[in-house]
Amino acid sequence: MTAMHALLAGLMDYAGMFPPAALDMKTAVQNYSVYRASEEAWALGRFVLPAQKLTEFTAAFDEVCCGERISPWLLSVLSSDAAEDERVIAEFSEGAVFLDAIELRVSDPGEAESRLASAPSDMLAYVEFNPEQIDLMLPVLKKEDARAKIRTGGVTAESIPSVEQVAHFLVSCAKAKIAFKATAGLHHPLRSTQKLTYEPDSASALMHGFINVFVAATIAYRGAAFEDVFGVLQEQDPAAFQWDKKSVTWRKHRLTSEHIAKARENFAISFGSCSFTEPMAELKALGWL
Repeated sequence: MTAMHALLAGLMDYAGMFPPAALDMKTAVQNYSVYRASEEAWALGRFVLPAQKLTEFTAAFDEVCCGERISPWLLSVLSSDAAEDERVIAEFSEGAVFLDAIELRVSDPGEAESRLASAPSDMLAYVEFNPEQIDLMLPVLKKEDARAKIRTGGVTAESIPSVEQVAHFLVSCAKAKIAFKATAGLHHPLRSTQKLTYEPDSASALMHGFINVFVAATIAYRGAAFEDVFGVLQEQDPAAFQWDKKSVTWRKHRLTSEHIAKARENFAISFGSCSFTEPMAELKALGWL
């Protein structure tokens, strides 16, 4: 396994229904089916959708995948209404598709405890919260054996957290030994100024890169200081990342394939993206894939 393969394997949860792509259910299901059959399927993670659209998903899945012999799909569902979502999840019929994870967004530790107490016990739970509350939230997640979720961007510049916030999140989660996923804004490998949407007149902003975030997460998992995690996150020079078959080096940090695979398995789980082709194409353009 190469270092890049270790970093990318199953990394990208496909969230095609969410902005800025905002695709309809059938198109998103069709896209995911195509990606699963491609040579790049090894980098693909779960299919992400709102829990309340599970019935719509089933209809689209039956239409798109009808008659195919496929390996099971794994879903990650976003829950916004605890009681209604629990009902829909309980009624969902697994078989060719499995409910693997549930993603919750909460306002405070009390709500986190309440939502986690009622969440399905057989699904991985990711909790999104205000990054400023991380010191209060992590003990709750630890107690409930839940995972953290950080929003790394959006369709406005104001929705992009600072480098300091992301670094603090990564270092805090690593010290607490709490796994995480990221969502939104990570379409591009490296930190760079990019358009916020696919509209021709879209505004631009300095956005986080998924290589930055997951290399930073790996060194955080290995005990790196805040300053180094911060430094990886703000890096914009492709030449600063030296890749070979078995490792990647950034400044004094050399990460082997084994280091990366261990961090990915236990800590830096995935990120949600409304595009799968765009991140892969940009990695190829950099000569990294």
